[in-house]
Amino acid sequence: MAAKIQDDGLYRITYGESPGLTREQMLERQPSKFESMLPGNPKPDQYRIVNFAPYKMHQRCAPSFRKGRFLLAADAAHLCNPWGGMGITGGFVDVGGLYDCLDGMWIGEADESILDLYSEKRIDKWKNVIDPVSTENFKRVSDADPNSRLERDDFLQACNKVRGTKEEVGFLMAGMAVRYDFTQHYKSRTSTDRRQGSEVEPLEIAPLPVT
Repeated sequence: MAAKIQDDGLYRITYGESPGLTREQMLERQPSKFESMLPGNPKPDQYRIVNFAPYKMHQRCAPSFRKGRFLLAADAAHLCNPWGGMGITGGFVDVGGLYDCLDGMWIGEADESILDLYSEKRIDKWKNVIDPVSTENFKRVSDADPNSRLERDDFLQACNKVRGTKEEVGFLMAGMAVRYDFTQHYKSRTSTDRRQGSEVEPLEIAPLPVT
């Protein structure tokens, strides 16, 4: 994966390596990795590395996001591979949902049980949306036969089918299925009306299809 992260030409380059290598061995192999995977097959004198940080990928989730007064969110609660952005997206949504839970308690619209609900619903979203989607993304980038992946991948075929159509935006927004509206469990929606100006209905969108 090569992603531009700044307008001055700074990119984040992510690639897989053989297990068991030392940091020094990974550094020795880095130039050949860039040369083989990046457009133009760049040599070491054609770029500058500002950071090199090997790490192990994980797909795991804490058994509970709450223990008494301690609450987990984002990377403290769950981890997934970097292909697809589901880790950072899930983290943002965790924090937003936890804010609504704590805000509901602060304004008297929810009791402490909503924190257990936060744990339950966010774990459910990780297991049924984030983990399946991010796992399938990993399978795509590590496919032994990438040239035939499209004909074997229902999701990529669906992307091609809606490309340039009026259904495209709705299809891409299906990723919003990681959200859960905790304000629907407030004692009333008066507080939501007061903060947002109008009542907001719970948001439920079908998750992205995975193979």
